[in-house]
Amino acid sequence: MGSQAARYSRELSAALFPKSTFHHNSGGDPVAIPTLTHEQLQEFHRTHYHPSNARFFTYGDMPLEPILKRAQELALSKFERLDVSALDVTDEVRYSEPQRVEVTVPSDALVADKEKQSVVSVAWLQINQITEEDSGLESFALGVASDLLLSGNQAVFYDSLIEPGLGSGFSPGTGYGGSRRETSFSVGLKGVKEDDVDEVERTVMSTLEKVAEEGFPRERVSATLHQLELSAARVSTQFGLGAAFGCMTTWVHGGDALRPLRTAEFAAALEKALDADPEYWQKLIKRRFLDNPHRVTIVGKADSEYDAKLEAAEAERVAAMESALSEDEKKVIVAEAAELKAAQETPSDVSCLPTLTTDAIPRLAQTYVTQHGECGGAPLQLDVQPTNGLTFVNVLFDLSGLPDRLVPYVDLFAGWLDEVGTQTLGPAELSEAIKLSTGGIGADVNVVSSTQDPDSCEVALSFSAHALNRNVPRMFELMADIASSSRWVEEQDRLRTLTTSLAAGAGASLSSQGLTYASMIAKAALSPSATLDERMDGLPQVTELQRIVREDAIEEVADRLAEVAAFVFGGKAPVLRSRISAEEDAVDSAKDGLASFLGSLPAAAGGSADGERTVAEAMSSFEASKAKTFLAVPTQTNYAAASVRTVPYTHEDSPALYLLGQALSTCYLHREIREKGGAYGGGCSAAPLSASFSFSSYRDPNQLKTLETFKAAGEWAALKGSFSDEDMQEAHLRAFKALDAPTAPQGRGNSLFLSKLDNESRQHFRDGLLACTKESMRAAAEKYLVGTEHSVAMVGNAAAVPVAHGVDGWTVLDTNGEAIQ
Repeated sequence: MGSQAARYSRELSAALFPKSTFHHNSGGDPVAIPTLTHEQLQEFHRTHYHPSNARFFTYGDMPLEPILKRAQELALSKFERLDVSALDVTDEVRYSEPQRVEVTVPSDALVADKEKQSVVSVAWLQINQITEEDSGLESFALGVASDLLLSGNQAVFYDSLIEPGLGSGFSPGTGYGGSRRETSFSVGLKGVKEDDVDEVERTVMSTLEKVAEEGFPRERVSATLHQLELSAARVSTQFGLGAAFGCMTTWVHGGDALRPLRTAEFAAALEKALDADPEYWQKLIKRRFLDNPHRVTIVGKADSEYDAKLEAAEAERVAAMESALSEDEKKVIVAEAAELKAAQETPSDVSCLPTLTTDAIPRLAQTYVTQHGECGGAPLQLDVQPTNGLTFVNVLFDLSGLPDRLVPYVDLFAGWLDEVGTQTLGPAELSEAIKLSTGGIGADVNVVSSTQDPDSCEVALSFSAHALNRNVPRMFELMADIASSSRWVEEQDRLRTLTTSLAAGAGASLSSQGLTYASMIAKAALSPSATLDERMDGLPQVTELQRIVREDAIEEVADRLAEVAAFVFGGKAPVLRSRISAEEDAVDSAKDGLASFLGSLPAAAGGSADGERTVAEAMSSFEASKAKTFLAVPTQTNYAAASVRTVPYTHEDSPALYLLGQALSTCYLHREIREKGGAYGGGCSAAPLSASFSFSSYRDPNQLKTLETFKAAGEWAALKGSFSDEDMQEAHLRAFKALDAPTAPQGRGNSLFLSKLDNESRQHFRDGLLACTKESMRAAAEKYLVGTEHSVAMVGNAAAVPVAHGVDGWTVLDTNGEAIQ
């Protein structure tokens, strides 16, 4: 609730749903929570969290009757049925004319232009999925329309709103919302000048009027439906959960529970409707948008003092509540607090809960057959898997010789590789071609430490794509076109739009993703790979993006990105290895396409510009240190992180440290940080592949105390008798739940390809985990956590910085990365 995006989204929902239950914050409004009584909480739980108000969902190849019988025996038979009809969500009372609402929201943590901080959206309430006839097809069609209006640089609203520079990006909540009883659509911009707010609203309406006249090109519709076909074909380990949550959308309101599974049926029906009526889209846009009076324009005005005012008002309310208490009432509160503390420190009896035992853990790691060969002059890893008609390809280019000065641009290059068009296809045309023929073409920067030495790293650009088997030749053609002729220098207007949007999102993320930044700062002092990660994705990158936007340094960016492209695809970055994951009958076509793509690249020459410091040289000169940093941001939400350097994956102590992270989180840190300290959550974990052990807390009102708790956790774990046999068993179960999580067919072999984690190493680590005892965990805590100085970082409220710059070794930074004296 602390970020601008979260606050604005809540206000948008409240305005769009003025009367129904969706008007309210489902998690509870922090301002109102102090007025909640214990009796009200109990009554709410008694009725809402009762089996009479529940839906049961099972997924998998299991007989239904035994499951229903067990549910009846274990749960339902122990309750009396309640009449919960009063809890049914009622239909919203629709507006008879459009509304306009102005709200105040927090400023983002960091903005490049303080004159552009307004947020504006136009939103509609649309289909009642329960009462309207043919709501399933119409909701599906509006979902497709949303994609055509918003997704990609070829989208209608991208062209009319983003490209002209009216704002820095789409506003929070933009898109089609089909997860409620009544669906909605919202579109708007953030980072808008106050004087341009009305222009944004006019542009939204004029754009829809144009679509109501012209409709959508059928080829673009086909591209969106192709993406839906790909999504349905792609095997996911989360399919069951996704189906469960999807079913709840309509099922909880008495509607069709299986609607989310009818995608192919609705796609065919939409194609039929489009064939039958050439003006289908025009009529839909007119009916659901232009002629729909339940429309809300919501304008958010940023206030840099928003959080301070909120805190002052909260303090005033608490003081008023306290002054109204009698002495006897205060004594009751003190007594109840003492009782609560005693209850928190009393171990819970979990014997009544069902659990597994370590006997259920397989002794052997799951392995898959991987073939190794050569393709296009580079090593090839071939994983033949049941990918359901899809082919996946990945090529790793060595970045170790890249000039180190280009590091700030590498992540931009990877993220925008499919955004600037080529010599044969403009940006919108390329986006449409990718969407029509593939499931995506993109790149990532892959920084991986050696399993034996955390100071030895591989830095590579991962260039990947996937497509239906029938489209594999076209996929490789597009990859070759992107690699050989991307328009980095020619598309500077496009780069300006991309940079502005990315800078705005990065600035806002300092508040909403504070834990990520705190963790990166703490870890960056410990290893060269973590340092590189922070340079590309951490605070240095955020501040660099703001500089580029402020100075309009787009020509500089274009030139640097062109340099990166010339290095990667111009022969200076050797292909380390490539990978194909496909079904047996698709392998030959994939290998032919890969060979053709690799053959289209200039021959590897290696090296970098003469005399320039390279990425490899910068990483080899790394020296470990310790951070002690507070990053001050305008937010009420605080985060704390601490890390220590430990041992690599293959070290004999690595399994014990991994298990210690599982046990310590639940047996000590949850109680001390959340239950006693008041943080929303916290824990610790070992990262064997980066040789580190890390602690964290989030939404934490007691950051400094939490840092002490992190130290105390290691000392507690090092004491004999701290962990019970039950704790040990639970830690093993959690550890193997993570290690043995299902892997989608296309992901089998990926850890070997990206991290060089072979079956022998995985089994050795697994054997170490299975052999781990309470004593080996205790010894690991004593050896690596006791008496070890932590590398620490906090991200928190700029109005209440708990440390001083230069005192006790602390560095206090503002959102520009500059010291606060």
